Amino acid sequence: MKQYSKIILVFVFISFSLFSLAQNKVAANQDIIISIKETTLNKLFTAIGEIKGTSIYSFMFIEGTYDWTLINPQIKLHTNKAEFLTDVKVTVGKYTYLMHVSGDVEICYEPTTNLIYVEITEAKFPLNIMFFGKVKHLWDVNIAKYFETPFTFDGPLTMGSEISFAMPDNTMKKLYAHPVNCGVKVVEKQILVSAEIEFVNRDGLQVEIK
Repeated sequence: MKQYSKIILVFVFISFSLFSLAQNKVAANQDIIISIKETTLNKLFTAIGEIKGTSIYSFMFIEGTYDWTLINPQIKLHTNKAEFLTDVKVTVGKYTYLMHVSGDVEICYEPTTNLIYVEITEAKFPLNIMFFGKVKHLWDVNIAKYFETPFTFDGPLTMGSEISFAMPDNTMKKLYAHPVNCGVKVVEKQILVSAEIEFVNRDGLQVEIK
């Protein structure tokens, strides 16, 4: 009984060491969960620093440039939904205005690369100019095109571990535990990536744990 107690303790220790366990309800066949917090995503924006750009506009006989700067960009996570929120300061010549922008974020897991992708797909602000004393709307600028590279995080497929324990007949048993059947889910304030655990012995035979 002591040997089997050690086996259970070793597996529990490895599970808690390698993965962040979430308290949300998941499918019964999922053994582990990786949690990416909303705060973690927004720390990336803080680390990136100021995000701004300059582009060219043309309207009738007027040509010039406009500058834009993101103020407090962040990603908000809700159940089955992710959104990008920011204020944008736009300067066109001597005309400056501030707009609030709400955009869409796509989150997916790609098993071939074992990566979790967080991508801003659309976030538009209106480009306005001052024309003969009146505000003229030219077109909408999609901020998403300036985020060509999505945020990426490693998935659970690399989280394999070898478990060794002594058998009652004094032989050594080795099992390799690795995740399979990964999936992603967006819940309130976090992204959950879940997977099943498969056990394989040294002979390459799958071991079923009931």
